[in-house]
Amino acid sequence: MKSERDQANQRALDNPQSGDYWHERYSPYFVVVNLEGDQYRVLSCMGGPHHYLRKHELNARVEIDRDHWAFDYSKSMLVDHEWMRQAVTYDSIDGFVADVVRTEKTAHLVSEWRDWWQKDLRKRIHELEVEWANFTGWTALSTPERA
Repeated sequence: MKSERDQANQRALDNPQSGDYWHERYSPYFVVVNLEGDQYRVLSCMGGPHHYLRKHELNARVEIDRDHWAFDYSKSMLVDHEWMRQAVTYDSIDGFVADVVRTEKTAHLVSEWRDWWQKDLRKRIHELEVEWANFTGWTALSTPERA
């Protein structure tokens, strides 16, 4: 029979939600910050050039000092359900290598990421508007249907 923790992990894996924070004994794996269709935007602490298996994935963990770290919100990445399953379950035996928590703190993290993402989108839109104006001579993005 599965433990209560394994049952909670399975429910979270079956139905990932924003704010799901996966960790192994408080060592962070990733946090889900947004659901995008059938994919999930995550801030991962597992990738990067120094990681043996995930060197081509972004690592959003930023070391502040010996006892503190944070996320670099610009390093979110889009993953599918299979990526999540492989990250949190064992390859050769049934069970979870990581556990999930959903707390007020993780909900706050999602809120902070969403604020950052909205500001970044506005910045990119502005940059595109400037590029559009330079290329077309028009001062606003427009299509024949809107003109």
